[in-house]
Amino acid sequence: MSKKITAEQLVASAWSAALAPKHEPDEVPTGWLTAIELGKLLGKDRSTVTGLLQTAIKEGRAEVRKFRVPSGQRGIYPTPHYRLLK
Repeated sequence: MSKKITAEQLVASAWSAALAPKHEPDEVPTGWLTAIELGKLLGKDRSTVTGLLQTAIKEGRAEVRKFRVPSGQRGIYPTPHYRLLK
C-alpha cells in the first residue's frame, strides 16, 4: 500500500527546502572586490584599504555587499565585497 502525501507535508517540504542553508558559493559579479584583493591591487595593507573603503561608502563613492565565497578554514562564508559607484 502506498503512503499518501498531504498538502501540509508538501508545503512543509517546500519551506524546509527554501530555508535550508545554501552550500555552494555565490557567483561574484565583475567589478566586486574584497578588501584583500583591493589591497593587492593598490599596494596597500588590508587594514588601510578597509578604512579607505569605509570612508568611500559613507561618502557614497562605493558600496558593499556580502557574497558567500570559499574562505580558508571556514568553508563557504559571507565575505564583504566592494565596488565603485558611478
